[in-house]
Amino acid sequence: MTTKVWPWTVPEKNPAVQQLAEALGLHRLTAACLTQRGVTTTEAARLFLAGSLSDLGDPFKMAGMAKAAERLALAVREREPVLIYGDYDADGVTSTALLMAVLQKLEVSVEYYIPSRLGDGYGLHGSVLEEFAGRGGKLAVTVDCGINSFAEMELAKELGLDLIVTDHHECFDGQRNAFAVLNPKQEECGYSERNLAGVGVAWNLARALHSLLGVPFAETAEYLDLVAVGSIADVVPLLGENRILVKYGLEKLSERPRPGLAALARVGNVGEQKLSATQVAFVLAPRLNAPGRLGDAAPAVETLLADEADAEALAHELDEKNRQRQQVEKDILAEARELAAAQADKPALVLWRDTWHPGVVGIVAGRLASEFAKPSALVAVDGTQGNGSIRSVPGCDVVDALQACTEHLARFGGHPEAAGLTVDTQCLEAFREAFCRAVATQKTKEEQRQQVAAEAVLAELSLELVEELAALEPFGQGNPEPLFLVRDVEVAAARRVGNNGKHLQMKLKNGGPVYAGICFGGGEADIARGMQVDAVVFPTTNTWQGRTSLSLHVRDVRQAQAAAGLKIIDRRRVAGNDKYLENLAGQHKLLIWVNTKAAKESLEARLGSRVEVTQLGRNAEHVSCDMLVFYHLPFDQNAVGRLLGTIKFSGEPEICLCYGSEELHLNERIFAATIPSEKTLQQLAACLEQSKDPLTPELARKELSFPVTQYLVNQARTVFAELAGQKRQEQRLQLANLEKSETFCQCCEALAAFRKFQALWWEAPAKDLARHLTQDTDMIVPEGENLP
Repeated sequence: MTTKVWPWTVPEKNPAVQQLAEALGLHRLTAACLTQRGVTTTEAARLFLAGSLSDLGDPFKMAGMAKAAERLALAVREREPVLIYGDYDADGVTSTALLMAVLQKLEVSVEYYIPSRLGDGYGLHGSVLEEFAGRGGKLAVTVDCGINSFAEMELAKELGLDLIVTDHHECFDGQRNAFAVLNPKQEECGYSERNLAGVGVAWNLARALHSLLGVPFAETAEYLDLVAVGSIADVVPLLGENRILVKYGLEKLSERPRPGLAALARVGNVGEQKLSATQVAFVLAPRLNAPGRLGDAAPAVETLLADEADAEALAHELDEKNRQRQQVEKDILAEARELAAAQADKPALVLWRDTWHPGVVGIVAGRLASEFAKPSALVAVDGTQGNGSIRSVPGCDVVDALQACTEHLARFGGHPEAAGLTVDTQCLEAFREAFCRAVATQKTKEEQRQQVAAEAVLAELSLELVEELAALEPFGQGNPEPLFLVRDVEVAAARRVGNNGKHLQMKLKNGGPVYAGICFGGGEADIARGMQVDAVVFPTTNTWQGRTSLSLHVRDVRQAQAAAGLKIIDRRRVAGNDKYLENLAGQHKLLIWVNTKAAKESLEARLGSRVEVTQLGRNAEHVSCDMLVFYHLPFDQNAVGRLLGTIKFSGEPEICLCYGSEELHLNERIFAATIPSEKTLQQLAACLEQSKDPLTPELARKELSFPVTQYLVNQARTVFAELAGQKRQEQRLQLANLEKSETFCQCCEALAAFRKFQALWWEAPAKDLARHLTQDTDMIVPEGENLP
């Protein structure tokens, strides 16, 4: 079997948690949620918890806003015709509907154009501008697109068409010769929120226009329901101004929704509820996206603009489009999974077929990215060209990766998390290789780890806490539902529920009351009554027959590490380990962990082909073994976690701790040779004062009583440079202020973490060590060092 690395980590202790809890009278778990979101001061916490529309930035501070709003105001006064050029996703159609509704109310002759995903593809198309200008049009406004349409901007200028670009996608290098360009991601933009959705940018344009025309802000706020839907659908971070816009937009959506959105909520069976961000994301957004995915997005815009008489029929049309989309998605997903399995060893998935629908491949790419934990690109091929979508995973910027593949692409654009592309079919193989190389250079060892807000005990979870946590809403991208880790709790009951037992219903306890919980999609988890488990939970409420009770949504669950079937043979500080290891190798297939090249070579020579030996966990992916033996204390728990996540045990996982005090002292020597201590720096400074030569490993070895690595020398040089600005004669004086060197402080932190980690592996009971095996640490030995 392959052991699964527990993906959840607990934040380091943060003094701001207690400070916020005391200053604001918060539960410590609520305060922990705030610090997890980067909110560490009382002022920032008050803004996060009680931010209002009055806290929004001045729209005129957005680059280009004054010029854009004044030109639009002129069009209102002169009753000029205006073209709104939108996009076919939910952000694009809400942006289009918003400006259409604003200008219609101002009695402007306004029309819109949404490109066909199938016929036109993404982005601003010159032929539409030419047709509009040919009818005498003088002003066009893009929403959610156009930021990198350099040629079309030039064309508009040639046509005598004032083009206002409003967008939020990444800005590529190039000359933007539009009349005005609104995008908070522009380098010169001074607006307070960079991460607005396209509809957020469009709303700010409406806000500025209303300000110039004297329209009350209350009327501008009436469009916030569209802002909320588009922002949630486009998965922008629900922090800063986005959080405020979505919060008030959801209130508008629940209290006085426009007819089209109310009808969509009814067909999605959430019409009688106070809508949450989650319901918008999973009920409204898919239906608004569906028409554009299958062809023509106009029905989505018409639904958003509809009156009571037409809204219901249009909403049912969108619902039917969504059902069609779901079936197409199901068919593509089944085929894509088979293709993806053949690329499981690659850092990214790039798949294509000529039978796939280009409007649905993005959803499937998202499913595969989640299932395979790697960036996934799906391309729908049509003749000599393919249109595709990419979805990313944490830690990978797919737009940056695509920048490295430009020679193979016809066009591309998007966000770090998701992008679209067009590619000639003859370039698909080359694009796959280039994209995989680009992704491989980005990916880091930490990217797939997830963090809970805090570790909790069951007794802390209460209805009062749930009420307090509600102040953190709306939850979404960047502001996730608050998750807590509870350890060593007993499963009082467990049963599979739902279709085919897809979900796991549980009751948990820890010496007190029983807590009801449900793990959606957890039906296959090997959890039964009587087990001790670790669980990641989101506390919420459940109301039944007028009675509200606490309910735990269990996001993940595993057997508690003390009882997870991870057998540890503890031979620390036991004499005769070399002989024991020889006997063990004769009976079992072993994978042995060592920290030095010398030990690796020695064991391979002594035990031969009966064992696999890995230095620091390297080159041991997918090795099959009966037992993992730690011959040395490891430096890096991340490396241990990665190894446990890839090796295959022939039976139940067994780990043998087979080291003594000599190995403990070896680790100290290795780190002394790698990370400079204060004493080492003093010795090297004295050595430099007596020598005219620059600091080298050879010079350092004359002064120090232990082996020296180039890394240590480089660190020492950096410390000296930070303290003395390369003036060696001042080093002795400056060494009294070592805490002023950032590098030295980092070295101290590294040494402290190392010693804490060593204490765990040397002193902790096997039960406690097992519990920590899959938790993170930042203690990493530099790669490529010639360790003794």
